[in-house]
Amino acid sequence: MKKIVYCCLFFITVFASCKRDKIKQEISPEFLASLAFKFDAKNNPSIGKDVICEFYGNEIRAVIPFLNPDKKALVLSFNKDLVSFWLNGTKQQSDISINDFTQVQNCHLVFSNGEERNFIIKVKEFTGLPVFKIDTEGKAPIVSKDVYLNGVLSVNPNLDFEQEANNLQMEIKGRGNSTWGMPKKPYRIKLKQKAKVLGLHEAKNWVLLANYSDKTLLRTAVVFDFGRAINANFTPEYRQVEVILNNSYIGTYTLTEQIEVNPGRVEITELKSGDTGSDKITGGYLVELDKREDEAYIVKTTIRALPFAIKSPDDITTERYNYIKKYLTDTENAIYAENFADPINGYAKYIDVESFINWFLVQELVKNQDAQNFSSIFYYKDRNGKLGMGPLWDFDLSMGNIDYSITVDPQGWWIKHGPWFTRLFDDPVFEAKVKARWREIRHKEVEDMLKNIDTQASKLALAQKQNFAIWKILDKKVWPNPEIYYTYNGEVNQIKKWLKTRIEWLDSRL
Repeated sequence: MKKIVYCCLFFITVFASCKRDKIKQEISPEFLASLAFKFDAKNNPSIGKDVICEFYGNEIRAVIPFLNPDKKALVLSFNKDLVSFWLNGTKQQSDISINDFTQVQNCHLVFSNGEERNFIIKVKEFTGLPVFKIDTEGKAPIVSKDVYLNGVLSVNPNLDFEQEANNLQMEIKGRGNSTWGMPKKPYRIKLKQKAKVLGLHEAKNWVLLANYSDKTLLRTAVVFDFGRAINANFTPEYRQVEVILNNSYIGTYTLTEQIEVNPGRVEITELKSGDTGSDKITGGYLVELDKREDEAYIVKTTIRALPFAIKSPDDITTERYNYIKKYLTDTENAIYAENFADPINGYAKYIDVESFINWFLVQELVKNQDAQNFSSIFYYKDRNGKLGMGPLWDFDLSMGNIDYSITVDPQGWWIKHGPWFTRLFDDPVFEAKVKARWREIRHKEVEDMLKNIDTQASKLALAQKQNFAIWKILDKKVWPNPEIYYTYNGEVNQIKKWLKTRIEWLDSRL
């Protein structure tokens, strides 16, 4: 009998504890807003205007809307009738206590109902995003995609990321194809020494995407997040940043990793100069299907004449060229052979089917214009491994941002009509695997992608205002926008609407 009583008491205690924890987690945004945390201009003349603090999870954030503010002696105001406030163990007085907010601060709040909660306080600057300050040698303008200029990169992580090294010696040049011809330019950065940037894997090569024609500024970010969520191989990581070039603000950019064979990027065996012979010649290779055919080493298949540019290794010997040419040709021959669906001797002998399916679902979901058969279609082959698809890349012409193609329509197949996928879908087993994978990701990762659009837009709320204050294009048609939506929220709402329709259509087919 005692055991039963003890068990009942135990479960009642656990239930009560869980209930308290649930209550603790459900403090309403309205109540938190009523605490009225802010930096009042009358108490902080250096900031020039009132700065309201906002609650995000366990963080209290404030953004002082200009660069390089003095955060060493700021006075915080709050509703002392609703909350008591301790900063690093010291009780604070509203409108009186002075503190240094150059770093993240720990604080403890006791609400008027007796509940207590720990937070951290971040006082950020400008738009809240990390800031890249780039200075070229002699303040020279960047006018070439081919010639690097020497310079220095200073990184302000704005309290969000670690930045071990700073004032990084580097080279910078333009990049891109159609995007290089736009007013807001994309750039390629090459550090003199490998370094971690904003907490990303150590490397020399980095890319700044301008997102000029993508007025949401977030297509690439949202797709990369989705790709990583479903384990699409080697999907690049990124950070949204503000860029100051030679003392002039040039807009909000997406910093991302250069696609290359490197630890933390395309992690396959790197072919070195001494690697020869049948035991080593099988990998690794990184190739891109690119119909521009502007690389030094191009492999063309025999059936569909698909041009594959060899991106890695850099040292292309005759032996290596012949090996990867034969492997790609044999792969295509197997895909179009009569016995192509044979699980032993058909296409599955040559390709990593799972990586093909993940890549396909990402690209088909956003109906990426160039990904059917034109460019930025990457493949890798590791040593003694099969041909896989990835990394993902280039999403400015996705989710309906096109005025010259059927990809503007959220309904209908696109990637499925690409050269190899058309044939792969002739195999009922491959089609069944695609449908099964869609069902696996449909109610978690796909739904999270929709939610992530709002999350990303919220993070860019201040940044987009600064960006479009200098790039005044929200009310203008920029190539290849199909429509004008006039406001940032209008642009964001449009891709949400497009994507929901697209998901419904894919549901009806998959």
